[in-house]
Amino acid sequence: MTVAKTAVCLAACYFVALNPAFAAKKKKTAAPVMPEWVNAPAAAYPNDAYITYVGFAPDRDSAEVKSLQGIAAIFEQSITSSSEASERMVQAKAAGKVATASENMFSQNIRRTVDVDNLIGVEVKEFWFDGQTSWYAIAVLDKEKAAGIYSDMIRKNAAAISALIANARKDAASFDGYAAFDFAEDIVQENERYLKRMAVIKPGAVPSLKSSCPSPKEIHAQKIEIAKRIPICIVVENDEGGRLAAAFSEAVSSLGFRGSYDGGVRYVLTSSVKFERSDASDGKTTRCRYNADGHLLDTKAQQQFVPFTLSGREGHVDYPEAKNRAVKSLEAKIKKDFAGQFSAYLKNLVVE
Repeated sequence: MTVAKTAVCLAACYFVALNPAFAAKKKKTAAPVMPEWVNAPAAAYPNDAYITYVGFAPDRDSAEVKSLQGIAAIFEQSITSSSEASERMVQAKAAGKVATASENMFSQNIRRTVDVDNLIGVEVKEFWFDGQTSWYAIAVLDKEKAAGIYSDMIRKNAAAISALIANARKDAASFDGYAAFDFAEDIVQENERYLKRMAVIKPGAVPSLKSSCPSPKEIHAQKIEIAKRIPICIVVENDEGGRLAAAFSEAVSSLGFRGSYDGGVRYVLTSSVKFERSDASDGKTTRCRYNADGHLLDTKAQQQFVPFTLSGREGHVDYPEAKNRAVKSLEAKIKKDFAGQFSAYLKNLVVE
């Protein structure tokens, strides 16, 4: 080796020695070791004690959401129907009157994409990045912990149902009594959802818990029996042929109550109806505008509630037919719009 070549080699070695970053770049980075739970969750979290789901995505947050969605989907498959909670139910949960589990550990992003009611007892335990393109997250439900939470909620709700029914029987033949049973039915439905989740988590505990709760059919039947004992007197001014009174009677009957013409009963539905004729400028069409105002009255408490206004107009070449169409339109609104308003009132009537 010539003196010149020896000098170049020594210089190169000296440069590398003084520049460890350069030397590091030459070293190949070792691939991250894949945790066993990525492909075999049960190895880390045994199936007899845990329910798991591994989600993966290009970023950590999305992997977390997918893992939680996977757990939630297990329960959603067992719960085929759910209705939007009434304002009364939301308030009762907030006040602690109806059992609910607060899952504050989850971010707003997760709450927007996953029903957190399906995540009781669930935690995202671990994350892993493969060093290239994918993040992995494992969501874990501790069966014993979740079963304890659900059992407590079911028992608390069963006690709330018993208290509601006991209070309702003190004044059963009233809207308050009806509303109490209606609310009890809502709580029973909550418990049914919890029992279905328990059937996934700890099936053996379900029969004992179920025996402490009334069935939805049982409570619904009692609610309808109460409704049948509550007549509602219907008084409609300017009701030719009684068609509108019949429509109101059908509306209240759709909720189980009895339409009546006995003015001595506790509840009275009164409505004043007006029809007004107007002619189109071309003289070819005659219109009939209608307006019905009214309310329900509790004669015992001297309180008015469920105020309503139903209005619209119909047209035809002659006024009698235009008015007939107006009456038909008003009948339809009574059966649909008024019935819906009355139902919403009862659904959100606050009961103790």
